[in-house]
Amino acid sequence: MREFVSEKQLASTLSDEPEKRPIDAAAPAEALEEWLGDPDMEANSLSFARSLELDEREELPADGIGRVRAFGFHRYFVPDWLGGDLRSTEELLMLTRVIARRDMNVAVSESTQIWMMLAWIGGDDGQRAQWASTVLRGGVVPCLAYSEPGHGADLAANELVATPDAGQYVLTGEKWPINRGRTSTHVVLLGTTGDDGVPAKRKQSMFLVDRSRVVSGEVTGVPRVPTYGLRGCDISGVSFDDARVDASARLGAEGEGLELSLRGLLITRTLCTGLSLGTGDTMLRTVGGFLSGRTLYDGPASEIPYVTESLANAYLSLLVAECESLVAMRGLHLYTEEFSVWGNAAKVQVARLVDFAGKALARTLGARYYMRAAEHVGIFQKMLRDGAVVSVFDGSEPVCLDSITQQLAALAKSHERPRDEDWSTLYDLRAELPPFRPARVSVFGRGRDATFASLPALIDRLAGLAPDAGCDEERLTALRTRAEELRARLDALYARFHDLRRAPVATPPASAKTTPPRLMRLAEDLCALHAKVAALGIWLHNRDHLDAFFADGAWLEAALAREQVHQYDVGDLDPRTARTLFDRMNSQREKHEFFSLRAMRQAAPGAHEAHHGADRPASAA
Repeated sequence: MREFVSEKQLASTLSDEPEKRPIDAAAPAEALEEWLGDPDMEANSLSFARSLELDEREELPADGIGRVRAFGFHRYFVPDWLGGDLRSTEELLMLTRVIARRDMNVAVSESTQIWMMLAWIGGDDGQRAQWASTVLRGGVVPCLAYSEPGHGADLAANELVATPDAGQYVLTGEKWPINRGRTSTHVVLLGTTGDDGVPAKRKQSMFLVDRSRVVSGEVTGVPRVPTYGLRGCDISGVSFDDARVDASARLGAEGEGLELSLRGLLITRTLCTGLSLGTGDTMLRTVGGFLSGRTLYDGPASEIPYVTESLANAYLSLLVAECESLVAMRGLHLYTEEFSVWGNAAKVQVARLVDFAGKALARTLGARYYMRAAEHVGIFQKMLRDGAVVSVFDGSEPVCLDSITQQLAALAKSHERPRDEDWSTLYDLRAELPPFRPARVSVFGRGRDATFASLPALIDRLAGLAPDAGCDEERLTALRTRAEELRARLDALYARFHDLRRAPVATPPASAKTTPPRLMRLAEDLCALHAKVAALGIWLHNRDHLDAFFADGAWLEAALAREQVHQYDVGDLDPRTARTLFDRMNSQREKHEFFSLRAMRQAAPGAHEAHHGADRPASAA
């Protein structure tokens, strides 16, 4: 186990010259792929057939969860400076993608480990060391208990009471609906500690409760809820009846609960993108494989021009989603204090890219979408159902968009103050990253967003590129035009914001939530622009060392040409670009690689999972 380093020691060590290390983010993911084996092999714990069977029975996939735990997935939720294996959030993104492409029930059930991250954010050094040791020993099943039946996303209105009493707290109330409510070993919750004289935003405190160490009273599970997707997950609740816990269970000071919860959600919303990438991969792989092997009109169905373009567009959406995800992961290391907008934008846009593509692929399948055919065991339909939950998790899409609207004024003001920085570490996937320091996440980033701030420098870099065999003058001219359009659209967005602020106020709604729908639309547009800037930055800083498909930039031009980057219509793509995207997608599918800008191997066809008693892969340590 790595040696524990306190936050104070880490801050001192990193204050002048952060220790940066080269990290191959794909290595742990490829090791996990080998560990889990081919999901088309029914006997493997995380096979498609088994995941669907358990889903049909609404049964928690215990074997799959055990297989992932045996690999050591839980260790990647503990930073390396606390003795864990989390060196880069990129690694965690890729590992989540590996699991989600097989079974979202397993990915969602086991990704609750992320909630122990709140101890790294709000705990003191002693609490961090204690909880890190607990997680690394294994067997921890946390749940996030924020929601209450009568309040939904309105956390300030929560009614669970945490009454201080002689160095302890007495917890009374119910949390529902939550993931792993019944089957959790640890509960991260918000409880009311303030009286009526305390402002609503300062009434809630955060607790991390070990259910096995409750002094007295009862903590019981609330029955699970049947769900549309994630049928094998424990979506249920937890009830506290005069449950007495030690005061050391509280994270942060009294009244800091809401702030800590929002800081944690900015991280978890960002990491949700791995779930979307995983489901998107399987949906496209399933449909692409089926249509390539199906003969219609004297040829493969995938060669019908409409089908070819549909598959190409879905592939393009995955590439853009990956760009946004990768930039966000790198930003968590480099610009942690600026995530108050960034985390929300990444979650909204990546989920939109994958969800829209999934529905378009369903239309492409046609009648086959309604058949639970043997050739793909219904896995496409399951992924479409399960993946839809990402837009609801950790703050629904409207909640994330509303959070962005609250910061538009600060964003507009910051937009008027250019930043002269070197953005290469953010975008160059070879660049070394400093350690991840989640305690630096701030609820309000004062309008700063490194992605948008980098746009002028990206445009300048693009202007300085010389045409070459991989990207000719015509393509460069088109990309420069699209990049300037990005800048103009961002300027116009803030101009629209100022116009809306000056507009007369309509009749106030009979609700405390008064965000105008037009502001929500601005937030939607901002998310789309964010993903386009991320894609531009990734291309500019990696085209000299990735393959010819990437360097050519046809995929980027097509992405920047989309009005809303997640939406597309039949006939939008230039036929040559559609063919280029389709051929690349088919090549990666046939070579058993992830649909990605980089080469990342999936399990070999027919590969059995590693023997359960085998040593943990060296590349995962």
